[in-house]
Amino acid sequence: MVKNNKINIAEIKDFFLKKSIQVNSIKKFNSDASNKEFTLFDTTHEKYLALSFRNQPKDFNRYINATNALHALKIPVPAVIHSNRKTVTILMHYLPSDNATKYLNTKYLTTILQTACDHLIKIRKSKVKLGNIPKKPNDSLRKSAIWGVSLYVEHYKKKIDGHDFILNLLIKNLKNTFKKLSKYKAILTHGDFFLDNFIFYDDEVWIIDHQDLVYDHPQLDIASLIYDARRIYSKKIIDKTLNSYFKDIKASQKQNMIDSIHLVSLARNLRVLGAWVYLNQKGKKNYLKSFKKTTWYQINTHLDHLKLYELKDLLGIIYKETIS
Repeated sequence: MVKNNKINIAEIKDFFLKKSIQVNSIKKFNSDASNKEFTLFDTTHEKYLALSFRNQPKDFNRYINATNALHALKIPVPAVIHSNRKTVTILMHYLPSDNATKYLNTKYLTTILQTACDHLIKIRKSKVKLGNIPKKPNDSLRKSAIWGVSLYVEHYKKKIDGHDFILNLLIKNLKNTFKKLSKYKAILTHGDFFLDNFIFYDDEVWIIDHQDLVYDHPQLDIASLIYDARRIYSKKIIDKTLNSYFKDIKASQKQNMIDSIHLVSLARNLRVLGAWVYLNQKGKKNYLKSFKKTTWYQINTHLDHLKLYELKDLLGIIYKETIS
């Protein structure tokens, strides 16, 4: 059962009263795929966004720590102006602009993606050590990919003949395929670094939904940026974005990094298949319905690039029986 995660309106109004800020209107703000609750406060001079972590109280401290970490690296992120550990509520300035997804089919898309790459380069080159940000185990990409495939197959098992046998073969193949992903030097990563988690305001790309900031594979964020499970970019846009990301990388290193990006994104998108199923089981059915085909498109793109033909045959059986 989903817990009560409503914003404590009285608490926020009291904060504004002490600051002599006049609140003109209060309304619920559209939520994301999580269980967080958002409320928008419109005041005389600007808007503020409150969010509650009452369904996920552990994310409260993680959000505060992640915000401080990104500020330390000079990555644009909405500042927390009020927080309450007892009610696990955060208040921040609301950026008066649309989510970056609104610019998908505009001339600004390339600018947004390239600016996002600048943020990644800044993180990659940073020597700032952040002790309060957790590190993912080096086998987490492999394990999460297997989790995603397993949950997806279980969801569609009535459509897949011999699903247990196929899944066992898949798991063995995935363990072997993703062996090399366990050897890397972790860097700070967002984890869901894609268009939906950006705000494009004042010619800057602001990062949001960053409470899951961790130390993880160095190619994870660029992989999620260009091989998005929700949308497909043209080869021209992908090439431009990669060129921006590689601007400080030696030419001799680029091909290995491209291969690594494809392998990381393959693991990530296999996990995402399971995430869509998980959300579907929680009653949020639109994600699986809307993004299943796009996620499979990205998976097949990686399989072709990496020439993983045996894995493609196995996944192809599942794809054929579940994509309709």
